[in-house]
Amino acid sequence: MRMTELSQRSGVPIPTIRYYIREGLLPSGQFTSPNQATYDDSHVRRLALIRAMVEVGEMSIAAVGKLFRHLETKGGDEFVTLGLVQYSLTRELSPSDDSDAVTRVRDLLDQLGWRVNDHNPARSVLATTVETLDRLGYDDLLGLLDRYAAAAHELAEAEVDLMLAREGLDNRAGAVVVTGVLGDAMLSALRRLAQEDVTARTLRPTKTTKTRSTSPRRKAAK
Repeated sequence: MRMTELSQRSGVPIPTIRYYIREGLLPSGQFTSPNQATYDDSHVRRLALIRAMVEVGEMSIAAVGKLFRHLETKGGDEFVTLGLVQYSLTRELSPSDDSDAVTRVRDLLDQLGWRVNDHNPARSVLATTVETLDRLGYDDLLGLLDRYAAAAHELAEAEVDLMLAREGLDNRAGAVVVTGVLGDAMLSALRRLAQEDVTARTLRPTKTTKTRSTSPRRKAAK
């Protein structure tokens, strides 16, 4: 397909597609002349993935480019490659060097027996979050760390099973990206909905939720 059809099928404007190609996010097409190239379904899928990461996952173009470079330079160790892809989805934060939060996160992971790389950027995110909650005086929320961990691990088991069910490293890496970006968005949205439901049931226990009737309307009597 030509650039025009690629734009129509993907919903991405032509100038944006050209920008993605220049930035290395989208592979160039097959050149049929110095100024003409053709594209295929892989370009459509890549553009859909880029849109998901940028629009839903709110990732920067630089972060998306870094992720795809990891995929293009993948080595023979599948575990390492998939780990690099996952790490690129997380923006690393820097907790205080003398923070007890770093120790608390390390002790938690040791207690749980999780096999987690010391360089996983999610460690710093969790430590910074713990440090912030402690500074704000939300010790009660910190008391839910174990429950957060249990829920996260149960969900991760199901997500990894789905990822490993796919054939090929590229497909598995793509599943890591989709799970990390769209899975996070889906989980966050469901938490917000669940929080409203629990709050409504607690503060307004006598209220009933209105539902649409599925039965056909009776005809008005003449």
